[in-house]
Amino acid sequence: MLGTSVTIFAEFPRFRMTNPLFARSRINVYRPSKTPSHNLIHTMNRLPLLLVVLAVCLANDCRQTALAQNANLKRFQQQQQQMQRRMDQAVKDAAKNQPDLPSDPELLSLHKEFIVKAEKLAGEYERKKQYDKAREVFEAMARLVPKYPEADAGVKRMLQMQSMKDRKVIKVEATGGWQDSGAQLIKGMPVHVEVKGTWRVVLETGPEGIEIPEKMRPRDSRIKLGTLIGVIASSPSELETAKPFVVKHGGDFVADASGRLFLRMFDVDPTDNQGEMLVLIQSTFGN
Repeated sequence: MLGTSVTIFAEFPRFRMTNPLFARSRINVYRPSKTPSHNLIHTMNRLPLLLVVLAVCLANDCRQTALAQNANLKRFQQQQQQMQRRMDQAVKDAAKNQPDLPSDPELLSLHKEFIVKAEKLAGEYERKKQYDKAREVFEAMARLVPKYPEADAGVKRMLQMQSMKDRKVIKVEATGGWQDSGAQLIKGMPVHVEVKGTWRVVLETGPEGIEIPEKMRPRDSRIKLGTLIGVIASSPSELETAKPFVVKHGGDFVADASGRLFLRMFDVDPTDNQGEMLVLIQSTFGN
């Protein structure tokens, strides 16, 4: 029968005598550990625990979702606050930049009449590419009505156009002294400079080194050996007395005097140097 054990006794004396350990053997035909109904009962007994685990997982998911929603809401509120602060600051800046206009009606009328005519005149000068005259008109408008946006924008635009009206390209040798660029700069005019190239500073000395002469010691701490420098001079004597300035790639400056632009490498003795620089000069040049 299934579920029981059948025992078979060995009846062979020779086998029993030679191998007594196997004189008796037991064969299990079928012994199921658990019945299907028992497995089902066991699973149902564990069902409450599974439900508890599932409930805990769902609660954690809901909590994480709520935290994420709260973080997004907080971030959105912060963005709104920042936007509101920027708008408030823009309103304050606009209020500060309002033109200072007179309170007297007749004087205000004169201001408006001048501005209308001045803008028309500046536009005519600009169309004729007379940028210096257009800039003068815009500057007069800015003096009469400070913080006037059109006047400020016109001055900046004319400065940009003036810095690009004329151009010259000069080759500056490392072995030379002051070299004439051929650009006649005008006082107050913007100048744009671009530089390309490399050169080598060669210094051959004994153990005592080289002392820079007093007259050649730069007054500008930015000037070092090998620096490209420039001066604006109207005569050879001014080359010795004028204060040199650093000429760097992409540099912009306003000429503080009218005169010729001279360039060179800063060095005690340039005769043993090597290389050259190509310098592009853009500005409104004089005659």
